[in-house]
Amino acid sequence: MPFVAINLSNDYEVANKTRYATPEEADARAREILTQFPAAQVCVAQVLKDYTAKVSISAKDPAEPAPEPEAPVA
Repeated sequence: MPFVAINLSNDYEVANKTRYATPEEADARAREILTQFPAAQVCVAQVLKDYTAKVSISAKDPAEPAPEPEAPVA
């Protein structure tokens, strides 16, 4: 199973998505991150499952509102 080194201090880090074949490779990457950013919080994780989803979006013209009934004239 693949491993990842995740920089928890930067969710937008593209390298968080890089997969490594061994825990040693991921560990080496985690240590590189800490060398560059000593204050970073980094972890190494094993990927157990990959999830995907599909979203369908549709649009249509709104229905015409029904006219309000007129009040009776007294």
